[in-house]
Amino acid sequence: MLTPAAAVASRHFPSPQELLRPRRSIQLLSQVHVHRLIHDGSSSFTAVTSQLLASSCASSVDAGYGARRLFDRIPDPQMHRFMYNTVIRAFCDSSCPQEALRLHRGMFRRGIHPNEFTLPFVLKACTRARAWSHARAAHGVAVKLGFAGPQVFVGNALLHSYASSGSLAESRLFFNEMVEKNVVSWNSMINGYAQAGDARKARALFREMRRQGVSEDEFTLVGLLLACSQEGNLQFGRAVHCHMLVSGSRVDLILGNALVDMYGKCGDLWMARRCFRMMPLKNVVSWTSMLCARAKHGSVDAARDWFDQMPERNIVSWNAMISCYVQCGQWREALDLYNRMQSHGLAPDEVTLVAVLSACGQIGDLTVGKMIHLYIRVNIDNPDVSLVNSLMDMYAKCGQVDTAISLFDEMRHKNVVSWNVVIGGLAMHGRALDSIRFFRSMVRDSFSPDEITFVALLSACSHGGLLEAGRHYFESMRHVYNVKYEVEHYACMVDLLGRRGYLEKAVCLIKEMPMKPDVVVWGALLGACRMHGSVVIGRQVIKQLLELEGISGGLLVLISNLLYENHQWEDMKRLRKLMKEWGTRKDMGISSIEVNNSIHEFGVEDIRHESSSEIYAAVDQLSYHLISLHFLTVHPEELCVVE
Repeated sequence: MLTPAAAVASRHFPSPQELLRPRRSIQLLSQVHVHRLIHDGSSSFTAVTSQLLASSCASSVDAGYGARRLFDRIPDPQMHRFMYNTVIRAFCDSSCPQEALRLHRGMFRRGIHPNEFTLPFVLKACTRARAWSHARAAHGVAVKLGFAGPQVFVGNALLHSYASSGSLAESRLFFNEMVEKNVVSWNSMINGYAQAGDARKARALFREMRRQGVSEDEFTLVGLLLACSQEGNLQFGRAVHCHMLVSGSRVDLILGNALVDMYGKCGDLWMARRCFRMMPLKNVVSWTSMLCARAKHGSVDAARDWFDQMPERNIVSWNAMISCYVQCGQWREALDLYNRMQSHGLAPDEVTLVAVLSACGQIGDLTVGKMIHLYIRVNIDNPDVSLVNSLMDMYAKCGQVDTAISLFDEMRHKNVVSWNVVIGGLAMHGRALDSIRFFRSMVRDSFSPDEITFVALLSACSHGGLLEAGRHYFESMRHVYNVKYEVEHYACMVDLLGRRGYLEKAVCLIKEMPMKPDVVVWGALLGACRMHGSVVIGRQVIKQLLELEGISGGLLVLISNLLYENHQWEDMKRLRKLMKEWGTRKDMGISSIEVNNSIHEFGVEDIRHESSSEIYAAVDQLSYHLISLHFLTVHPEELCVVE
């Protein structure tokens, strides 16, 4: 009969390489652990346990926590510091990097100091978990233990963490103080500037890098191309491409994708296509970059054809096509594609939901918007502030402004956009005093209003007829909040003055504008002229509008109506003749109604709806009924029977 040790020894156990396969269970790893302890004794305890912990943490979250329990049972971790490093490294690459930070704090509680191999993993976990305060504390530890200066890989990890947090000023200060730098150090700073959209500093740093004799690698070039994409600087992008060709840089998959992305975002579709065709190997990123390039050129149909031809799609591909539809105003198509994406079993991410919520808000599809809200509550534990802002905007545009305010009150973290959404939503619904109240709360909570805030606020004052409040906030923009006047702010003030009948003051304000007034400004004044019957000023406005290019059919109809209402028959005929020659037509107004969770849209004399004949029949029946009721009310004597 076999002893327990012999029984264990007689079983087959996989090699260490097999342990790293994700399909192996934690139970099998534990069996190997026991086997090695029985046969090899405590001398192999450290190596086997480290391998077990690393494999467990990498396999799944639950297995990782099981490994953590095993780690906590190690009798003397003081002698096995690299076990901490093993588990911290495993957790920093997992879906729960916060566990790596908890382990790091636990090291200090147990009197164990990290070494130069611990800190890079900890800083990586800080970046993935966006735990910037912990990163600063790790920096202090690195300085205290003397790792920040001589250890270049520790310095690079600190540099990358600061750059990822957006603290480019601190990152550059640390970069300048680094005793030793390598190409990774330069790349971290260049990519940090590129991601922040500061292409000028990225270019300057690249020139300084070359002056100091540091040779660039593919990641340097990718960072420079990213800076060109962010800035839309085609000239510098071409210069980087020429440098690559002259220096003989090997264009691999990553660099090829960066070139396609740069040319596409900078508007050179021909070169984007050329770079794409020259790539010997392509992946889903390559195809998606070309999709974004086509979408940027405004060719929605061409982008959709490309999307349908893609051999493989990921969530970024779907998001790009959905966003293309939203940006081009094809909101129905965006929602249809979103439904198709879900039918393919692909779960939407926050980028998808932001785009779809925008489409819902534009067409007033509250039903789909509520479904997305439910999906967010169930599936996203800590939604990004931009997603909550989009949700509030959807509710405000769909008429549920109080629901938007409730979401706003629940937000733990707000930004300026959050306040703008609420102030703009209240303004849209004519609640001018509530808009002002929220603006005061915004300032009281130390948020700095921007130009969009004042567009919403002045619009609220205009719709509410609050002339003095509008003047006050318009003046305080420059003198109190240091916000630059834009043409939209002048349009709001012209509309406010015009509605109250101060047409001459509105004209004076237009003359004082530092920029050329656009169609919106003149249109606001023209609407006020029609409201108050001012033909003299109206003629001046008409002259200015006719000199502008791109005047809409709606404004021409407004001019024609002004002439008609003031009996300017000859001028009206000439304008109508010009409109006919230009082929100008007023865009049809669209009304929508939700019935049985479906949105139905209608326009004047519109026959596009599948039930249009039944709808018009019902309208005619209602019209006859109303006419008969009016006849009975006004002429009841005619119904008396004459004897």
